[in-house]
This record gives sequence, structure tokens and C-alpha cells, in this order.
Amino acid sequence: MLKATKTFKFAVLFFLATFVFAALSGCGLSQVPKKSRLKSNLYYRLGVGFYQNGNFIKAMQEFIKAKNLNPYSAKNYNAIGMVYMETAREAEAVKNFKEAVRINPKFSDAYYNLAIIYIKRKDYAPAEIYLKKALKNPFYNRPYQSYTQLAKIYFAENKPEKAKKILIISKLLDKKYFLTYYYLGKYYLIKGNLDKSLHNFKKALELDMFFTPAKYYEGVIYFNQKRYNKAKKIFSSVYEQNKTNVYGTKSLDYIKKIMLYSK
Repeated sequence: MLKATKTFKFAVLFFLATFVFAALSGCGLSQVPKKSRLKSNLYYRLGVGFYQNGNFIKAMQEFIKAKNLNPYSAKNYNAIGMVYMETAREAEAVKNFKEAVRINPKFSDAYYNLAIIYIKRKDYAPAEIYLKKALKNPFYNRPYQSYTQLAKIYFAENKPEKAKKILIISKLLDKKYFLTYYYLGKYYLIKGNLDKSLHNFKKALELDMFFTPAKYYEGVIYFNQKRYNKAKKIFSSVYEQNKTNVYGTKSLDYIKKIMLYSK
């Protein structure tokens, strides 16, 4: 009788362990055959390759094949949502990200992607909720990204001190994430500490030399410090590479001001 009880307990524990693993992997308790799961993963990996190379049509084709073979995998819906997000079809992206978190309520990446869409819409309340849900997962491997986006929300809501606290956490979690330094640069710029602001914008550019906003604000600081030659050089570079966007337009305005001051 004792042996039978131990066997029953082992069976219960095994079932619970299987359920937890399935929930975390985003596959649910599906009855998808192993062969189909393997083929689904193969199509998913092919889709990731196309996605990373910017071939969103081929990526979508592979992700749909993956989903059709395993409709219980949250990562397939998240991947489809990412293609929709990249191709400016936000309603479809939201639909797929929500399906991903319905299947796996601990899927931090899908919560993060939902937050990014709502931040873009300037709808900050749901964005904050989704970022905090992403951070609840102890196995989330990129929490610094969600903390930095929370800071972005707090800046938009005119809560710079709250943003700074979040950015310090982000920096502790990953010292090589360029956006953390960028937003710290903005914090110190708001506070009028130009030296610390410049240091953080330069750090952001060390980590991502093509990040135009940090380059632009580096020019702004040099301008405010009346180091016009350095400012003009930076603004000219930003303008040449971004003539049609907001940073190019603003850089041209600064160049005109510097030319007036130089007369």
C-alpha cells in the first residue's frame, strides 16, 4: 500500500512538472505530435532568419507554417505579431500578441511588444501594465528593456525622478544597453547638468554609433555650452544623414543659428 501511495505521489508531481514546463514554454497541454512540433520549430527558425534579414514576406510565410503545425505555441503568434508590427499593421500585431499571452501568461516578450505599440500610440496606461506584467516573470531574459521603456513613459508623464530610479535599475541589470544611457542623458539634460548629460549621450553612442537621437542631443549640449564648432560638426552630420526626419530638420535650424552667431 505504501509503495502504491509513493507511485501515486510521483505521478502527481510528474504531471505538475510537465504542466509548468509546458506553460513556461508557451506550448500549452496540446496534443500536437512530436513530428509536427519539430517541423513547426524548423519553420519558426527559418522565419527568424528571414526576419533578421528584413525579408518580412518570407518570414511571415514561415511563421504561418509554424503556427499551422503547432497552434498551441505562443512564440509562433508572437513572431507573426512582430512581422505585423514591422509592416505597420498594428491591429493585427496586437491581436497576435494577445493570443500569445493568452496561451502563455508568462510570455514577457509578447507583453513587451504590446507595450511598444501602446507607447507609440501614446496610450501609456495599458503600456505600463504590460511592461509590469513582462517584469513579473523571473525568467525574463531582457528586463532592462522593459525598465527603460517604463522610464520613457514616466518622462512622457513628466515624472523625471521616477524615470531616473527605473533607469538606475536598468543600468544595474545591463551596463551595455544603449537606451538606458540615452534616457539618463535626457534626465540630466532636464536637470541642467550638461556634463553628466553629455557623458551619458556619449556612452549611448559608444554602444550604438548610429543612434541618431543621442547624436543630436550631443550637438544640443555643445550648442548650450557655446562650443559652436563642435555643435555645427555634429548637426551637419545628423542633417546629412536625416534630411527628411525631425532630427534633420532640427539640426538644420541649429546650423542656421550657429551661422548667425558666427557673423
